Amino acid sequence: MKREYIDRNTVWLLAATTIYLLLSLITLGPVLPYFATAIMGGPIANMDGWQNVWHLWWAAQAITTGQNPFVTPLLYHPDQALLYVQPLNLSNGILVLPITLAFGPVAGYNSVVLLAFVLAGVAGYLLALRVTGHHLAALVGGLAFAWSPFHLTRLYDGQLELIALQWPAFYAFFALRAVEDRRVRDALLAGLMLALTGYTSWYYLLFMLVWSSIFALLWWQRPWVVAVRQWAMIGALALLLLAPALLPGLWSLYRDDRSLDAVNPEDLRAYSANLVDFALPSYLHPLWGPLVHRTAGAGWHQLSGDWNVALGYTILLLAALGLGMARRLAWRWAILAGVGMLFALGPELLVATWRTGIPLPYQLIQALPGAAFGLRPMRFTMLTTLALAPLVALGVRELLARAGQRQHSVAVVIIALCLFELLPMQRQNHSAAIHPYYHTLGPEDGVLLHVPVPLYKNVQPQKAQMTHGATLIGGYLARTPAYDLLVAPGIRSFLHLQPEREQMLDPAGTAVAIFNYYQIRQVIVNWDAMHPERRPLVAEAISQVLPGVAPIYSDETLTAFPVPVVAPRPFAFFGDGWHPEEYQDGRRWRWMSEQAELRLFNPDAEPQRFALHLALKSYQEPRELTLMLDEMWLDQWPIPVSAEPQARTLHLLLPPGEQRLSLSAPAEPEAQAPGRMLSVVLLEVR
Repeated sequence: MKREYIDRNTVWLLAATTIYLLLSLITLGPVLPYFATAIMGGPIANMDGWQNVWHLWWAAQAITTGQNPFVTPLLYHPDQALLYVQPLNLSNGILVLPITLAFGPVAGYNSVVLLAFVLAGVAGYLLALRVTGHHLAALVGGLAFAWSPFHLTRLYDGQLELIALQWPAFYAFFALRAVEDRRVRDALLAGLMLALTGYTSWYYLLFMLVWSSIFALLWWQRPWVVAVRQWAMIGALALLLLAPALLPGLWSLYRDDRSLDAVNPEDLRAYSANLVDFALPSYLHPLWGPLVHRTAGAGWHQLSGDWNVALGYTILLLAALGLGMARRLAWRWAILAGVGMLFALGPELLVATWRTGIPLPYQLIQALPGAAFGLRPMRFTMLTTLALAPLVALGVRELLARAGQRQHSVAVVIIALCLFELLPMQRQNHSAAIHPYYHTLGPEDGVLLHVPVPLYKNVQPQKAQMTHGATLIGGYLARTPAYDLLVAPGIRSFLHLQPEREQMLDPAGTAVAIFNYYQIRQVIVNWDAMHPERRPLVAEAISQVLPGVAPIYSDETLTAFPVPVVAPRPFAFFGDGWHPEEYQDGRRWRWMSEQAELRLFNPDAEPQRFALHLALKSYQEPRELTLMLDEMWLDQWPIPVSAEPQARTLHLLLPPGEQRLSLSAPAEPEAQAPGRMLSVVLLEVR
């Protein structure tokens, strides 16, 4: 008898897996013929999707060469880029590592998507089966979870770390077994799944921690010692496994002061769900999607494309039937679904365009340290879709129980309605094709400076990097790190796509010396990536930065310039704290605020002596100017208010590399422009 029970469960699990695989192949149908050369999704996927393809590529590079995958030297040269708080989704990279190595990162990306839908369906099926004990009903519950509008929107936007919904669902399944059956094995498996959730998405880890706190209260059972033991094992194992990424990630947040800033309320509202959103159909459906976009999208979601929190009318109807007809089993899951919706609404209740001013529990999340590193309240909808899986299964079970001999007909109608509402979606393919010139490059070609400089949403240089492997200045990361190199002469011109107007501390040849110092070997201009009105300005900037340098390749869309190799020479440029350069009648000057930096560079292998000449005047009243070199006190100068500037010379012995000269003086608001804080004006520097 036991053997028959096990075989029946196995047969149903295999059947469910096969059905989910077929549905996944249908979902990915347009991209299957191009499995290794294109990805599928909407406009955002053409940016975020390729960023995630790059994540898989970099994970494979790091793992096979013994590098730390959370630190890449290939972006933001020479700083390196820390990926601890980026959506690296290392678990996905490891999951498809053999496919990425054998067939490339695009095939790896599509394999992650395929596996995510299949495994999310299986996880939802197991969770629903645990609650209902009914295989066919659980099959529909897994379908409702894996093909929810929330999940399909993640595919549409190419957000691979959020597509991998299977780990939170498996965590919920094993956590449920751990608290009900009290077995150590289930607690350990739940801890493993929670760690995999964290290595996939920090968002989902946060969501599941909120979910766990509510879940623990709802399923609290005596004896409490056993319950505490189960949760302690889950948390301890997850924390132990996550420590190699979690601890450095927290440290990087605190090191980046911007991550601790207050969240902009307007940004938070833009990324919060609206109460009306939950009543809307999915904007992905080809029949009614355009209408939803024209109304809600144009009405109250202009700043975000991430607002599809539709739950599905068929799903909601089945869940409501489950709650109404099986309250004893359903009420806890209904509360969990409501918690997800409540947090998705953000810090304030919004109803269409009406801001009610009613505070919501999300303000507790907003108060956490480091909240500004990236919050999207509406993604809490994932918790609702997870809780709806057993509710939907309960509704299907109760309907079938009342259908009598018409069970099969009712089941067919239910599945057909789910497939009609959930499966169709608007989609397109995005080709992995890159410019032919990139195929001629390799890591030995040194550092590449792209124009425009790749930063937020400019992923094309990284798309090409997966072919040539050379290091880049800048890069597209979800959370842009601080990057001081952008203020360097030459690089600054290409960042702003215009010739340099500021001339202080920038004698002829400084840009080429800087490029040589940072091993920049080529400047690659992507003409098709900039507005036509900018192209003449960029051409002028190239003549200014690389005078007389002929391109080594050129066509209508791309021009590559070699950087001349010159003898090392010292240079300096302005760092933070300076107001823009001003000029009149041939004179130039720069005001500094309370603190400012000059960045000094000795390119030699040995310490060298330098003389730094400064001519300064104070704003309105005499001030004491304090100078420090790399946090070491140097001197303090009294700067008077006079017709003639105060000329000073610093004699420095600089070690090899970069040093930062910090200048500080009391500042006060400018009388004519109160928005500026002024202390000392620099009239001459060399």
